[in-house]
Amino acid sequence: MGKNGVGKSRLAKDLILNLSGSIPHTIPSKITVISSYSNIPDDITAKVLLKILRRKFDINMMERLISMLNIGNINENILIKNLSDGQKQKLKLISFFLENKDIIILDEITNSLDKTTVNEIHQFLISYMEENSNKVILNITHNLSDLNNIEGRYYLFRNRKIIMFESKEEIIKQYVEEM
Repeated sequence: MGKNGVGKSRLAKDLILNLSGSIPHTIPSKITVISSYSNIPDDITAKVLLKILRRKFDINMMERLISMLNIGNINENILIKNLSDGQKQKLKLISFFLENKDIIILDEITNSLDKTTVNEIHQFLISYMEENSNKVILNITHNLSDLNNIEGRYYLFRNRKIIMFESKEEIIKQYVEEM
């Protein structure tokens, strides 16, 4: 967590793009960043995207992710660009999680989504983390419900430093006081 402009997204971009040149070259190949700047094609239908993914990735893993994210309610015949933001976000999550990288960075993935979709994404992440405890998932967020619903370690970006907090209650209190 951290206020706007403190470098949270910049850290994610640097980890994947190695803009500073200070990240060991083996690290970016192990990272998937899912954010507003991550894209899936929007000029095809969800059906076409899912067909491509089924050919490229493990079908069992894909079907499990589809079930966990409640994708069944998406009309697969509509162009992706015409889907809701929440539906696009779910398709984006499937697309990038199927890459099966060791480190997954989620950059503000629940912003501007309705509570139902946010809850579905939270449930998906909780289940995914339970099944994949060997993976590192870094969730960059402003959404306090992300902290309330997803367990983990808690860090606050402040004054060019990353500060660890022992509990979500402590980081929420500190974050709210800084606002």
